[in-house]
Amino acid sequence: MRTLRIKLRLRARHAVLLAVSAAGCGSDGGGEPPGTFTEIFETLFPPTTNARCNFCHSMPASDISNGNLSTGMDQASAYAALIDVVSTSSRCGGKPLVVPFHPEESLFLDKLMGKPTCGDRMPLGGMALSESELEVVRSWIEAGAKDD
Repeated sequence: MRTLRIKLRLRARHAVLLAVSAAGCGSDGGGEPPGTFTEIFETLFPPTTNARCNFCHSMPASDISNGNLSTGMDQASAYAALIDVVSTSSRCGGKPLVVPFHPEESLFLDKLMGKPTCGDRMPLGGMALSESELEVVRSWIEAGAKDD
């Protein structure tokens, strides 16, 4: 049921984005609220279904299996592993994972996009995130990457 609600919310968010884009309007502050970390966690890190990130990143940090990024098994651990942390992987080392207010500088978003600037697209071997899922991540970072 939770997955259905998330998918419906993502579809609604995507429809709003398409409507704004088609109208040629910018954000007026009264549109769709930014994504939340809870929404991202439930979509990307579900512990029991549709595993994406947690399949590799819930394991201990290892450069080979998860780019030295362990997000643990719960939402608080995942948030702490992403915010104000710099990658220590051999392929993307030195790049900040999430830079609040700056999605263009955030490796987390970059790795979810079609062609990341370093390493492989995530989730490795899994289905790419939809445009609406990427927009949730981007808008969350742009709004300050708060822990809700």
